[in-house]
Amino acid sequence: MRRPDWRNLSLQVAAVLMALLLWVYVTNEQNPLDERLFNVNLHARGTPADMMVAGLPATVTVRVQGTRGQLTGVTGADFQALVDLSGIEPGDNDLPISVSAPPGVRVLQVSPARVRVQADRMVEKRVPVEVSVKGTPAAGYHMLAPVAEPATVLLKGPGRLVNPQGRVTLSVDVQGATGTVEQVVSVSGLPAEVGFSPRTVRVTIPVTPLPVKEVPVQGRVKGDPGAGYRVQEVQVEPATVQVSAPADVLSGISGVSTPEVDIGGAVRDVVQKVTLPVPGPGVLLRPVEVTVTVRIVPAQPEGPPPTDRKVSTPPSPGQ
Repeated sequence: MRRPDWRNLSLQVAAVLMALLLWVYVTNEQNPLDERLFNVNLHARGTPADMMVAGLPATVTVRVQGTRGQLTGVTGADFQALVDLSGIEPGDNDLPISVSAPPGVRVLQVSPARVRVQADRMVEKRVPVEVSVKGTPAAGYHMLAPVAEPATVLLKGPGRLVNPQGRVTLSVDVQGATGTVEQVVSVSGLPAEVGFSPRTVRVTIPVTPLPVKEVPVQGRVKGDPGAGYRVQEVQVEPATVQVSAPADVLSGISGVSTPEVDIGGAVRDVVQKVTLPVPGPGVLLRPVEVTVTVRIVPAQPEGPPPTDRKVSTPPSPGQ
């Protein structure tokens, strides 16, 4: 029996190992390993229908390793980053992120590797529309109660944001209006995560002329005229003014009075133009200024001068 030639066998094994090492060396030289970073879009799956999730980042950073040939032409779109939301509960949830890579590419690191998301149950709530009025109508006009159509708005979103909402407030400007104001106002002022319907509300604010009536003006004075003089009369021009006010206010106004005109020490007529005080809020006077004339006369007017009287003596008897 022929004995094996161990020397030749050893040489053959060594040759194979050398060839393998040479191949690995050449391969690494021509196609070396490389590391790269990719921004990968993060996708959620399994979100419960009655839950809303906040706190998910839009992308994650993935560090990978592969040969130059394997990484040539690879982009972030060739990876898939997923977070499973199927088991989330209301409140904070700490969840892992899984990343799948193209064949031959090894994922070394994902940043962040986990995400903390806030989950909340979706709720619906119908709230009233409140109209906030800015400005005032033109002089002589008043506005009635605003009307919103529809009168309510349906909110939908996470309970922590929807439940505290008690109303939707819309602003309408009536400055200088002389007729009914109608505006279609967009609903706003709600958290971004809260949906609502409808998107707009029609607001109508009736603006009508104020009721008008004519009332007398009462002149008032203070002080006393000079010694030996008195007030003969107090005249107001014009003697009446027009009063405009809401009906319930107007019914309680029977006249207006002037500010007091000071006649202290006066020895002749006092004439003064005054501004009438408004009798109450929402009341309009036309005109707003009147002239007050206070007639001052002597307290004891001088009479005609006395005349000489003749005293007749009766005739003596016998004359």
